[in-house]
Amino acid sequence: MAAFLSGPELEARTAGTVDGALGALDAGPHHLLVVGRALRDAPGSELAREVGRRHPGVIVVVALEDGSPEAQLEALAVGAAGCIPPDADREAVVEAVGDALRGVPRFDLEALRPLADLMRRTGPREVLLTEQERVVLRLMRQHLTYKEIAQRLGVSWHTVRTHAQSILRKSGVHSRRDLDAWDRYASNPPAGAPRSPGAATALRAVGPAGEVAR
Repeated sequence: MAAFLSGPELEARTAGTVDGALGALDAGPHHLLVVGRALRDAPGSELAREVGRRHPGVIVVVALEDGSPEAQLEALAVGAAGCIPPDADREAVVEAVGDALRGVPRFDLEALRPLADLMRRTGPREVLLTEQERVVLRLMRQHLTYKEIAQRLGVSWHTVRTHAQSILRKSGVHSRRDLDAWDRYASNPPAGAPRSPGAATALRAVGPAGEVAR
């Protein structure tokens, strides 16, 4: 994705984790973030929500695993300004990013409307975690031990265990193994669907806003 988008008017940085992408945004101004479905430490939807909370001025575009209305609705639900189809070539990717920078939505709204009504009636409840719990969860998804997480965060092992127990309780699972299985179920696309890169690409416009090199 970064190779498609790097050019005279755009600078691109790629990250494979939520924390890596947030670190890139924290390090300097970026205008847009292209999010893959699954990063190494969390689903792409979690990164999109974190960006909305911490960097509300950054535009989010989701690289879809499949072009179904359900996938588009998921992107819309996490605050994305548009989406990129799984079979998009360089020209289509650049066009989608350019439209997002200009504020032009990239969704099939007619196809989404029936699904949106259904989701409002039957959609699953979002698991509400604290900021520290979300950080611990991302490190757990990288298969770090509680001791390694404690060293990374500069807190005690007991504090990490307390956060982990709260995460498992709120997620409705009983162990880290159950949590891994739940994540695989939530993140894997239908069988046979093409996979988008498990990475996030942060973009900074060098030229005038909305101008993208073709």
